[in-house]
Amino acid sequence: MARVSRQIRSHARQRRGASLILAALLVIVLLAMCGFAIDTGYIVLVRTELQRAADSGALAGAGAMNLGTVLASDAASDYAAFNSQSDSRFTRDQVRVEFGEWDRTTREFTPTLLQPTAIKVTVASRPQAFFFGRIFGYQEFTTDASAVATFQPRDIVLSLDYSGSMSFDSQIRSIPRLGRTSIEANLAQIHRELGSPRAGSMAVAPVAITTTSKASIKRTLGLDLVPYPFAGDSWDNYIDYVINDWTLSAQGYRKRYGIITWMNYLLSRRSSYAQTPDLWRTSQQPLTALKDATDVLLAELSLNSPDDQVGVSLYTSATSDAILEKALTKDYPSVSRAVRERQAGHYVGATNISAGLRIARLELQNNGRTGAKHIIVLMTDGQANLPGTSSRARTAVLDEARTCADAGIPVIAISLGVDADTTLMQQVADITGGAYFEVPGGRSVSEYEEQLKDVFRGIAADREVQLVQ
Repeated sequence: MARVSRQIRSHARQRRGASLILAALLVIVLLAMCGFAIDTGYIVLVRTELQRAADSGALAGAGAMNLGTVLASDAASDYAAFNSQSDSRFTRDQVRVEFGEWDRTTREFTPTLLQPTAIKVTVASRPQAFFFGRIFGYQEFTTDASAVATFQPRDIVLSLDYSGSMSFDSQIRSIPRLGRTSIEANLAQIHRELGSPRAGSMAVAPVAITTTSKASIKRTLGLDLVPYPFAGDSWDNYIDYVINDWTLSAQGYRKRYGIITWMNYLLSRRSSYAQTPDLWRTSQQPLTALKDATDVLLAELSLNSPDDQVGVSLYTSATSDAILEKALTKDYPSVSRAVRERQAGHYVGATNISAGLRIARLELQNNGRTGAKHIIVLMTDGQANLPGTSSRARTAVLDEARTCADAGIPVIAISLGVDADTTLMQQVADITGGAYFEVPGGRSVSEYEEQLKDVFRGIAADREVQLVQ
């Protein structure tokens, strides 16, 4: 019995010894696991910080790309460095910036300095010491993170006023505001741009003829020997205009015949393409200022935002509605031609702003790209007078603005000149969450043209950036 008791005690001591060994081994394993978990968490923490810095740098760099690659690179490096939680993580010198293109289909970044549209920022860490890895011979680690940012593509439809008033600043009616010398010089220029069509012996400066006999006037001016150069009209109609028009009378041009009053007749009474086809080639104002500003916008997009699409809606059309002159496209030269090769009152002289908005909205809803930002740029120099009365026309504009707002389409509204309905355009911008710009009148053409160009430059530069990787 005593022998059995001794054997039992011996086995118990052996088990306790084995348990101590197992416990010691488990402690070592647990310590190793804890150390691994702590070091792994530290690696994740460093990578998270680097990723935050890379994201910030990419967004900042993309936002500055319109200023050039040098300034964009500086902005990316600076913002990445600002987001370092510790100076020991990385320095500005460890930020690498690349410019290139981002393919939204393949989701690949391709480096290039030829019109880059995306920026890639990579942030590398300094060597970071392990907490417990050194026990197993691992002293330190390095890691990095990268981010790619680019511009959200835009689908932009320009809804432009091509009513008859878009040549008012070239007409005699604007002499009180722009001066006689400026208006007469512009009208003489328009005659040259039409190819200097023959008009008997009429001089550029108008001369007074007191008689109201059309036959006598034509003989005096040599018009009886020259066919009227534009189909569907006659010298008789021009003579009637000079005798009876109240605007000419108010500015001292009644019964005064010359190139100046003839060109004014074309702009004010024969403005459509069907009546005088080549007026689009001339320097009609403020229309030419609008055309020049549109070319500035397209040039900026071509240089900095070639992924944007642009379309053109003109109002008012031959049916007193509006017309989509150019569907959404990246072919910017074709957009420029659609804008350039139209004249004030091209179809009709009235102003149907609501139709221009509606046609622009439908183009965006039907043909705009998924993922692109949809924008309408609405410009007018006058008052809505279609459909129906002016009151009904204004109500239609506001109703269409609400429809644009429901569709999530902001409208950038631009009023040009002293006759524009600034209140209405401000309301359109407010309703749709867009922006409003007023280009006031009462100044020289060159002054408001430059301001209009600045507005269009601002539209081109106002791009939203997004992280894509």
